[in-house]
Amino acid sequence: MSMALTQRIAAALSEFSSTRRLYELVVGDGRSGLPAGSLLVEAFVASDGLQEVGVRDIIVLSTSMHIDLDALLGEPAALEVCLADGKRERYGGEICEVAMLGSDGGLARYRIRLSPWIWRLGQVRNSRVWQDKRVTEIVDTVFAGYRPLARWRWSIDTGPFLRDTLPLTYCCQYRESDFDFVRRILAEEGLGWRIEQDADGPMLVLFGDSSHPRALPEDLSSAAAGGVRYHAARAVEQDDTVQALSAQRRLQASLTTVLSYDYKAKQIVATGSPTRLVQSRHLPVIEAFDVPGADAFANLAQARHYADLQMEGKEARTEMWAGRSTVRTLRAGTRLKLAGLPMRARGNDAAFALTRVLSVGVNNMPPPAQHALAELFGPIPELLEESVERDWPEDVALAIAQARETGYANCLEAIPAELPWRPRLPGSDGRSKARPTAHGSQSAIVIGADGSDRPNGANELYCDRLGRVRIRFHWQDERNASCWVRIAQRLASGGMGSQFLPRIGQEVLVQFLENDIDRPVIVGALYNGQGEGGIAPTPGGRRDTGDRSKVFTFAHDRNPSAQGNLAGGNSPVWHGASNDDAGHRNGAAQWGIRSKEFGGSGYNQLLFDDTDGQGRVQLKCTHGATELNLGHLIHTADNYRGAFRGMGAELRTDAYGAVRAGAGLLVSSYRIAHAGTSRDPAGENAAAVGLLRQAAKQAESFNGAAVTHQTVGLAAHLGADKANASLLDAQSAPLKALLAAMSGMVGAGSLEAALADVSARNTAAGAGKVPHTTGAIIGIAAKDGFGASAGQSLQLSNGETVSLMSGQDTQFVSGGQMRVHTGQAIGVLGGAVKAGEDGVGLQLIAAKDDIDIQAQGDTLAVQARDEVNVISAHGHIDWAAAKKISLSTAGGANITIEGGNITVQCPGKIMVRAGKKSFLSPKNTPFDFPILPRGSMKFDEKFQLVDPSGEPIKNARYSIVRGDGAKVEGVTDKDGMLALQQGFSAELVVITVLSINK
Repeated sequence: MSMALTQRIAAALSEFSSTRRLYELVVGDGRSGLPAGSLLVEAFVASDGLQEVGVRDIIVLSTSMHIDLDALLGEPAALEVCLADGKRERYGGEICEVAMLGSDGGLARYRIRLSPWIWRLGQVRNSRVWQDKRVTEIVDTVFAGYRPLARWRWSIDTGPFLRDTLPLTYCCQYRESDFDFVRRILAEEGLGWRIEQDADGPMLVLFGDSSHPRALPEDLSSAAAGGVRYHAARAVEQDDTVQALSAQRRLQASLTTVLSYDYKAKQIVATGSPTRLVQSRHLPVIEAFDVPGADAFANLAQARHYADLQMEGKEARTEMWAGRSTVRTLRAGTRLKLAGLPMRARGNDAAFALTRVLSVGVNNMPPPAQHALAELFGPIPELLEESVERDWPEDVALAIAQARETGYANCLEAIPAELPWRPRLPGSDGRSKARPTAHGSQSAIVIGADGSDRPNGANELYCDRLGRVRIRFHWQDERNASCWVRIAQRLASGGMGSQFLPRIGQEVLVQFLENDIDRPVIVGALYNGQGEGGIAPTPGGRRDTGDRSKVFTFAHDRNPSAQGNLAGGNSPVWHGASNDDAGHRNGAAQWGIRSKEFGGSGYNQLLFDDTDGQGRVQLKCTHGATELNLGHLIHTADNYRGAFRGMGAELRTDAYGAVRAGAGLLVSSYRIAHAGTSRDPAGENAAAVGLLRQAAKQAESFNGAAVTHQTVGLAAHLGADKANASLLDAQSAPLKALLAAMSGMVGAGSLEAALADVSARNTAAGAGKVPHTTGAIIGIAAKDGFGASAGQSLQLSNGETVSLMSGQDTQFVSGGQMRVHTGQAIGVLGGAVKAGEDGVGLQLIAAKDDIDIQAQGDTLAVQARDEVNVISAHGHIDWAAAKKISLSTAGGANITIEGGNITVQCPGKIMVRAGKKSFLSPKNTPFDFPILPRGSMKFDEKFQLVDPSGEPIKNARYSIVRGDGAKVEGVTDKDGMLALQQGFSAELVVITVLSINK
């Protein structure tokens, strides 16, 4: 039976020459081995649309059942269509699919899919980045990879359309086919493409404004006849016509609003685009609100541009037209003028822009051949319907039926030619941005200015003024970097927060705002090395004969080991890879923060050690070996935990150190309660206050003794410059003022209450009060002992008084000389309570050399209740006076030596006893009296009044209040100078400007 059908088909087709065929398939350049005309077109279905690949499924017959299908793939081919005027139109492309549909006897039926070159973009998937490129540059770069097959051009309207758009600062293709990527970025910018044919094959034309005459040219048939008739199809018709046209109306949003936050400008960019179509007054205003993500628009004009694109996309789909025709030249991306359209609103010559065309063609084979082929391989309509995409309307069946009668028919979709057409991506809901393309997190490497992931010396950090860095994903080409990427911080606010900037070569964790691959944000850093410890193992037990590196030596208190990072990457400073006693002794209990200086090995760190029973905290800077160690103190060397050093706190540095407290400082070795159930206030200082109160009482007692014994009183008790006054408190002597300041009590309810109590010098205890000094005092209290020693000198300096007091003994010992200097009097009182050791009240002994006691400005008085003994063991005693010497007793006897005379007088008798008495002639024996210095320690000072610009203020009346209360008034001279103020000690003066005479 099949042989008979085959013979009938062959007989019917023997007279069916190529000149009589409506359609003919021309395959390639001969590489496939197919002779010309060996494939007979039986029928075809072609789907063509804007922003689509466009395919033609061609059903062909062949007398060979053994065609090499693989050889056909990629072959250039063209479907030639006979037009109504007898001319032929070529639809070129390349064969991308081949399938055998059946064979029997000497015949075989094949389906060949013909597509333009852009179908290849869907077979290639890439991940890459572009920076600061226009969309035209990006598309040209992608298309250039498909030359010489790729042929494309930009329509003349794209220049004005893209004139005001900005380059894309960061555009990423990630796990997308080149086709999906190109289609996406073109849709985001409102650009489309169409396919046109020329002698060299398919040409892809990219356009921006479909309403521009040069963007979408007029259909050939329409241009040749001045329009295509709207008329029924008949076999006797000489011209192709449009037989059916229906209007479709959709309710779309009448207002499109877009909003984005610009983090650099710290403002929201928002705008709206209302529809330009005439709306029914009965329709409500429907708003489409789109938030494409942060930093989507550079400015308000750009936001308006993208809002207009979205609105135009909605408007283009508000008025849609669908129809059927027999016009064989119709293609998507062309204009069609219709004549005779019975619609008043569109007029007689309505113009439409074709957005999609589905063409069906059935070759004009002899009817006997058609029937035999249907019986042998199955009916053609079923094969054609299988090739049609499901989203086409039911008119497809009518088009297939019409094509079987007239040889050709198509279904079309169109919009009014005056409306701009905008592409819409599947699933994008008409928004300018497509669906997110990146889910979850990725890791990347921080790079420098040259794209390298290795720092160059001290250039370890590369960031901009916003603290952003550049990164390279692992799937990127090394020549290309990413945009500046923000870094998420744990805390971030104006003038506060935390900041960590990853350095060149570090691996970071990246997430994407709203899952948009074009909006990366760094959320953390990653270790990509591993910790080490001890000696590196030898592979397979083999002995290592090479030299061991220093990194494999055992660690000790001053040297780390096994930190060579054998695994590569960035390994953690503290780890648990060596927790045994022979290793680093660290069971992953150490953790913290460490920075690193640029181009060096120095660092700063905050370390926490949570080892059982050995908790510690270390704040360290290698500069000057400066450290604060708290808790269990040990030797450390990076990950190594060394020997025990002590318990408590240690603050040390090899450089300069300073401790300052503006409101006071307490250093005490007295313990206070600090348990979970009871805690004393931080300023608790009862022990030191008690000692100070004892010192004040002692000063009061000894001052009374000094007054009783007519010596100098204690200035710390009486007052230095004024009685009962001090620099600390104008109403109290220095020691009492210090006691009051150390005994301060402040309110614990609020800071304001505490400050008020400090200002009022409150010392009253009570509920809700805590101890706190009321002056800027440094208090040092030692429970057992206090030692102050210096390798060179120990200086004590004070502006008012220095009091050294003890409850028992005080010793001053010097290995060299001891000097006591004072600006006024020196009072030394001994035995005020009882005599000292061996009954001595005051003892002044020079074990060697002289004792020199001088009163250079006044009287030297030596008094005693009992005897005064002046003894020279080995020399003589000289008594000399410039005027006279008088020796007297309580009984009235007296010897006076005055001038050149000696007068002896007494109320009783004079007894002279000697072995020999000699009275010689007068003789003068002069005595060399010492010349005593006369000096003064004057604290003279002269002041000048100047204005803020530094100019002297002359003729200004002023007053000066001296430290003792004395007041001086005067007028400045021409140089702004005040009268000289003289003094014998440093004192505080107050200068007041009373008036200025111009």
